Amino acid sequence: MLAGLAAGVYFAPAQWAGRLLPGDSVVDEGAVAFLPGTAIATSGRVEADGIDVFDPEGEILLLTVAIDSDLTVLDWIRSSVDEAVDLRSRASVYGDRTDTEQREHNRHLMDSSKDIATIVALERLGVHAADFTGVLFFETVPGGPADGLLEPTDVILSIDGQPVTTVDSLRAVLSELEPGAAAVVTVENSETQELRDVEMTLGTHPDSGGPFLGLSGVTERVSRSPLPFDVDISSGAVGGPSAGLAFTLVVLDVLSRGELTGGQRVAVTGSIRLDGSVGDVGGVAQKAVAARDAGARLIIVPEASADEARSNSGDVPVVGVANLDDALQALADVGGDPVGRLLG
Repeated sequence: MLAGLAAGVYFAPAQWAGRLLPGDSVVDEGAVAFLPGTAIATSGRVEADGIDVFDPEGEILLLTVAIDSDLTVLDWIRSSVDEAVDLRSRASVYGDRTDTEQREHNRHLMDSSKDIATIVALERLGVHAADFTGVLFFETVPGGPADGLLEPTDVILSIDGQPVTTVDSLRAVLSELEPGAAAVVTVENSETQELRDVEMTLGTHPDSGGPFLGLSGVTERVSRSPLPFDVDISSGAVGGPSAGLAFTLVVLDVLSRGELTGGQRVAVTGSIRLDGSVGDVGGVAQKAVAARDAGARLIIVPEASADEARSNSGDVPVVGVANLDDALQALADVGGDPVGRLLG
């Protein structure tokens, strides 16, 4: 009788935890669990046509996190004793997006990440790969100046007639304005190519106190330069931006002679920006477990996440990097070959 009752409690819905256990637990509000995911081999994921390729002996592993939204009280208990299990509120992970919207959002992030990874790698190899033609964003901040006026299909081209082609140029134009000022934002609809002028009053940035449009997920629109060859990355079912650095390194490894990894299995996570800087990603503690279990000899993560990764990496060394050059240096330190210019 007691054994049956215990089993029933252990596998009861996690929302019952608030009734069974004292305190204001996150599971009472709808939680998800971050669990170790997988370390995915990238061999064969880069295809190139019209240019020499070099199949590496080593392996760059991209890391994923498993997210479980069907929690039980057992999950809640496990999260209190296992550092590799992290309970978070659903809102902190998904925002107000539905599961379908979240999958589409992650797919969009991955597509953008692959484009940026390819461009950054080719530029590092001495190939002019892209021009910047405006600023995109993923969504407007609820209640912000642009909310209800701009849509994610809009590309910002100018503000008060001042050209905006990159995120840096957007910041530069805004820095000349004041919070509360009226501004005319010229945008192009990315689907119809229709241009329109949008008048809005700039807000005050909650952190810096400077002028504020109220946009999140801001990035550049990239126009790929015509090239005499094609490079394509296959990401499979993986979504999100966190494979950006891994894919950048894979493209470099495939398009240049030598062994970028020194012939070793190296696990990598981190987003990549067009200037080569590496952005933070989530679930690094869980990804470190996946890397360790996959036999990685080195784990490369964003600089700010190095300690988090080390908490679960065991004997596998972890290197935190701020940019692509740091990542290439980390590989050189374990015997990796340097990257040269594109050969053909």
